[in-house]
Amino acid sequence: MNLRNRLLVKGLLALLALWFVVAVVTRWAGSLTPTPAKIEKFVAKNPLSEIEDPDERKRVISRVAEMMNQLDPEDLRDLERRGTRESREAILRSMTPEEQWFFMEKRMGRAFSQMMEVFNEMERSERKATVERALSQLRKNEGGNGPMDEASPEMVEKIASAGMKAYFEDSSAETKMDLAPLMEEIQSIMSNPGRRHRRQGQ
Repeated sequence: MNLRNRLLVKGLLALLALWFVVAVVTRWAGSLTPTPAKIEKFVAKNPLSEIEDPDERKRVISRVAEMMNQLDPEDLRDLERRGTRESREAILRSMTPEEQWFFMEKRMGRAFSQMMEVFNEMERSERKATVERALSQLRKNEGGNGPMDEASPEMVEKIASAGMKAYFEDSSAETKMDLAPLMEEIQSIMSNPGRRHRRQGQ
């Protein structure tokens, strides 16, 4: 075999080796990527009702939130469709109030608690205006099919008076599920000065 052929064979072998490495890494990365099915499986294998150690409970809750945060919007909708509302409420009910808030912090990012503290420090009238704006935006985004479409004026008044965290902690598991998108929208408004200024100028 002449030099040219040897170089050609070596090049082909190197290319095949590279393809093999890429295929292995791609397959490995794919196995780590969360999917709705993987989240369901993880939750089923780690029921909080059977875990007593506080640190282990927090680890499981944190992992579920992290996996959910890696899903795209369509996969999140698929995850919601796969389980019943009752099953999702049961998961929330298995958490303590502190764990439920910890889960929300993990789902919405590190700034979530800080944003809620700023919200609670607002004047009551400003809190009410922020909630109303968030509800209006949610209804627009969801086209009249969201859980907050039937939000009552009493709910707005209670959040404006007590603050979001106090209202969240006193709510049922069902209400907490429905509050999640509202809290996300409030966080979006709070973190965007332009949106807040437009609200205040209305």
